[in-house]
Amino acid sequence: MKSYQFHILASCASLALLSGCGENKTAQPEGIEVSQAPAGAGGVFLTNEQFDAMEMAWGNPVQGDFSREISVQGTVEVPVEGRQEVSAYFGGYVSGLKLMEGQSVKKGEVIFYLENPDFIRLQQDYLETHSQLAYLQAEYERHKTLYGEQISAQKNYLKAEADYQAALAKSQSLKKQLGLIAIDAERLSPATIQSKVPVFSPIAGFVEEVHVTPGAFLPAAGRAVSLLSKEHLHIELVLFEKDAPKVHPGQKVEVSLPDSPGESMLAQVYLVGQSINSERQINVHAHVLDEKEEQRLIPGTFVQARVQLDPKNSWALPEDALVEVDGAYFILVQQGKTAQGYELARVKVQPGAISQGMVAIEPVQGLDESALVLVKGGFNLL
Repeated sequence: MKSYQFHILASCASLALLSGCGENKTAQPEGIEVSQAPAGAGGVFLTNEQFDAMEMAWGNPVQGDFSREISVQGTVEVPVEGRQEVSAYFGGYVSGLKLMEGQSVKKGEVIFYLENPDFIRLQQDYLETHSQLAYLQAEYERHKTLYGEQISAQKNYLKAEADYQAALAKSQSLKKQLGLIAIDAERLSPATIQSKVPVFSPIAGFVEEVHVTPGAFLPAAGRAVSLLSKEHLHIELVLFEKDAPKVHPGQKVEVSLPDSPGESMLAQVYLVGQSINSERQINVHAHVLDEKEEQRLIPGTFVQARVQLDPKNSWALPEDALVEVDGAYFILVQQGKTAQGYELARVKVQPGAISQGMVAIEPVQGLDESALVLVKGGFNLL
């Protein structure tokens, strides 16, 4: 390997300040030229003047945990339980609806009312059936006693039992139906029969879409309002098949939003899909660690993310310490020092993960924390 020495040439005007060069001498162009290193110098030779003029710097390799990253894309999603479609078990005319898209609602809040004459008949049927239960139960008990004492015929006992059980079943069925329209059967009386029933919000969140208008008839199972809860948003990432084996729950994810360049939030892989789709991709479910940052997210927003794979302890140097030459990477390690400058050895390295300006390198024999590496300005020498 040939040895080289670099020399800085300055203009005559600059040299005149140091050596008294005359004004009539021709100015030399500024630049860096390569010449043969002094005899006996191995590798690359760096003069003291070069080191100072190019503001070079020394550094030592350090050990730390470094993680490779996988760049992926994804979207902000709402879990299944965070989306609710408010519909009706029984049809009715809508009243009291004053919701607007984006409006917040509380869980259990009345969001509108339904009116239907069928609600009146349902309450009437329950009260009538419930009022007969005491009489039918007493008749059943009486015939049971008479039948046990062989005073009454079996058919009378069986008919009394059937009448009582049928009325009891109907009463319980009507009670459940009343519960579906938010009417408490235990408190129901002829004086409290109502034709209008409230519809409550099943979750706390926001109105995503309103599908009906006041006065319209909402059929049974018809959609009235779509609600959205932002309480548990998550990041849905899409990975290619080749990266799927590298990702598992617990790994950190750095997420950034397109409208907030330079800002990022930290998430964690929560679930990894168990099947590859037709596009040879797999879904990864990640949770944002800071709840305050999570509240900034908007469902459906596109995100860029970097999944941090399992960290590995390795030696590392600043990124500027590595110089690429013909597809290979090298560092310059100080081998000796003379009065004129430094003898450097060119060492080939294999770069790895990058984190906060530091790049991991594969172990190199003889390279440890005591080695002096040129961490700034090395690209001028190779």
